[in-house]
Amino acid sequence: MEFKDKYLKLLTEKKQNPESLSGESIKLLGDLNAPDKWFEAMAVCEAAADAGKMDENILKLRHKMFLQGRELHAGINLDGQDYADWFAQLVDFNKKLAEAGIAEAWVELSSIYDNARFPYSDCAKAEEYMLKGVNLDNPLALALYGYHLYCGADYVKVDREKGMELMLKSKEKNFARADSYLLLAESDSLADDEVEAYIRKVVEHNSVSEPVNQLWGILGDLYYSRLNNLAKAVEFYDRGIESGDPPYCKYKKATLILNGEIEGDKDEALLMIKDAYEWDILNAADFLGQFYTYNQEYRNLDTAIEWYEKAVSYSKTSSMINLAFVYLYEDESKRDVEKGLKYLDMAIENKNVRALSEKAYFLLETGEENKNIPLAKELLDEANEKGDGYAAYRLGYGYQNAEFSEERDFPTAFKYYTVGAERGHLYAIEMLGQYYRSGIAVEADNEKAVEYYSRAVEKGSNYARVELALCYEEGAGVEQDDSRAFELLKLAAGDNYIYAHNRLGYYYLNGIACETDLDRAFEHFTQAAEGGNLDAMYNLGRMYKYSVGRPENPETALKYFAEAAEKGDLNANLEMGLSYELEYGGLEFDGQKAMEYMAYAADRDHPYAQYKMGVYHYYGMVEENMEKGLEYLQKAYANGSVYAAATLGDHFLYGRDETADSGEAFAYYKYAADRDYITEGVGLCYLYGIGVESSDSEAFKYFLIAADRDVLAAKFRLGLCYKYERGTVKNLAEAYRWLSEAAGEESRGAEYELGMMLLKGEGVAMDTEKGVEWLRKAADNEYAEAQLELGNCYLTGQGVEEDDVQAMYWYQKAAENGNEDAQKIIGKRSRKRR
Repeated sequence: MEFKDKYLKLLTEKKQNPESLSGESIKLLGDLNAPDKWFEAMAVCEAAADAGKMDENILKLRHKMFLQGRELHAGINLDGQDYADWFAQLVDFNKKLAEAGIAEAWVELSSIYDNARFPYSDCAKAEEYMLKGVNLDNPLALALYGYHLYCGADYVKVDREKGMELMLKSKEKNFARADSYLLLAESDSLADDEVEAYIRKVVEHNSVSEPVNQLWGILGDLYYSRLNNLAKAVEFYDRGIESGDPPYCKYKKATLILNGEIEGDKDEALLMIKDAYEWDILNAADFLGQFYTYNQEYRNLDTAIEWYEKAVSYSKTSSMINLAFVYLYEDESKRDVEKGLKYLDMAIENKNVRALSEKAYFLLETGEENKNIPLAKELLDEANEKGDGYAAYRLGYGYQNAEFSEERDFPTAFKYYTVGAERGHLYAIEMLGQYYRSGIAVEADNEKAVEYYSRAVEKGSNYARVELALCYEEGAGVEQDDSRAFELLKLAAGDNYIYAHNRLGYYYLNGIACETDLDRAFEHFTQAAEGGNLDAMYNLGRMYKYSVGRPENPETALKYFAEAAEKGDLNANLEMGLSYELEYGGLEFDGQKAMEYMAYAADRDHPYAQYKMGVYHYYGMVEENMEKGLEYLQKAYANGSVYAAATLGDHFLYGRDETADSGEAFAYYKYAADRDYITEGVGLCYLYGIGVESSDSEAFKYFLIAADRDVLAAKFRLGLCYKYERGTVKNLAEAYRWLSEAAGEESRGAEYELGMMLLKGEGVAMDTEKGVEWLRKAADNEYAEAQLELGNCYLTGQGVEEDDVQAMYWYQKAAENGNEDAQKIIGKRSRKRR
């Protein structure tokens, strides 16, 4: 039977015997929790009102009917027309009582309209009826309206002063529950240092006065969210459950079980939450919707939708948004853009600011088919005007990336990020840290950057933990502290933040703020790589390539390099280019592929790749193009490449380009040397006064540094300095040592000089045969001076048997290579071949 018919039949029965209604009310007082009993009680009270029989027992029954949300519990499972009929009957019933002089009925009418389902809820009527009770000085109306003014409610704006005044007035009228409302209100404005004293006050109040059972739940919440004491929170939720007013505390304890924060039977917890919903804990319906959406063990979108719809029916805007998410994002089988947007629009109509931003997000971020930038911006503007932090952030992001302007507008982005940060939005705080760190739209200020990153870290941002760690690494805005950086990275890695894993890999690899641990470095790089971090893939490739904590494995190294390169990592592209150039890992030489990989990185401003492309073109690895090579080298030099600087120095010094001014070489060599990359070039400039005043001592200094760093040409030049007393005292033993090293690495000049020292016994015991061997090595490689001296050896029989024919042969070779002494000997001048 439908509710209306059933209730009218019940009401007719009660009206038939008005004299029995008082007695029936006494019986009903013992059990009003079952909906059927509650409906019977309403029929008894309504029949009594119609018959003018509202005695003390009937009034007690009516009062109890509306305690602890029993009226809402009675109608919670009614749907459609039944709910509409029940709502109309409930309103009509309370109007009769109110008009009969029962002032509390005005309060009940206010509560009915405040807590009704859509479309029956009506904030204007809720306030209208509450004010009727207040104007009659009804103590309950004074206390409840005062509480709502103090803490806020859907139908009224916060006015703490007026709210407190009304609650105190209710207390003056000796309203038994006035202290309860005052205690409830006090919990809404507690400072951190007032929480524990408040808890003691409530416990004492409930032990000496009639307990305010709702306060057990509030104390549980305070222990949970303000004091971070889970055990005490559960203790007070249990007290609430045992108190006889259990719905909220049941709901809270069950959520802890289902969220895995405390042990418990999940199926039993689900029943507890469903029971809490039936007692008007509407958040329980939203929680169940989320639980069935996101808990993989219990995931059931049909059930989730059912619970969201229950909450939506009571105008629960968060559930409107969550239901929209199911239809827009959760599962292809449920995807229904029209429905999703409908629920977002419902939330917007209910003045939910977040819904404005969520709809804007959908219109901006979910593909071209849904994109509507003008409407999205309009929604964000409205949400921003209403104080939404995300809207301010997203407007900033839009201006930063030229979504809302023709070009990137960093100053406007900075303005919106500042607003978002003031409202506590995490992403906006992070972006301000980045702007101050990099000097975007504002003067760079590392201390301000650290301030914002620290705020973001307090909110749990792993991005900010990594950025703040980098500040500590560099001493930017804070005192340099690798240990603090290490701790921040570990926190972020503990949340499986892949960038932190990659950075921790560096720490363990290099023993920064920890012992070197190659296995842990490998583990962190692997976790980051599995999360898609390209830099980590590159690092794993290097570990396998260079046998760092792992046996060399070219195949695996190339696998990581290739995967990262394909996905756009610049360093990995560079490694692939080098691998094809140098035939690493069994790859065949392929100049074209080497250039393709290298060009990818070079064209994206990678300095070393630009240097390599310069060298490839300059020397013609595939096809010589000096002009293009110089262009790349200049780009690399502008980006700080010391290798490019030194190569440009060589270009100007050695005069491959006839128009080049050798004097320009020094500036390039000096740039590299000042950055600790030293070749023989800077020494040669000082030695011969090329682009700088000549200085043998400066030349010697740079030759010595470069030679110690294994630069072949510098070893040769250093040997000459010791031999010929250039910039240092003459030291033939040192000359012989350095020339020997250079000759051993096939420096032709060193081979010649070493041969001459052995022939003459300079800095070493004379050994003419060995001296001739070194001269022959140089001579065989067209070194003209060595060819001349080898001719002399054959002519005089020094270290070899005399042989005029061989002597003339080597004089001829030397002459052909431009040696003037040889040309005089053979009586002609030969054109220099090279």
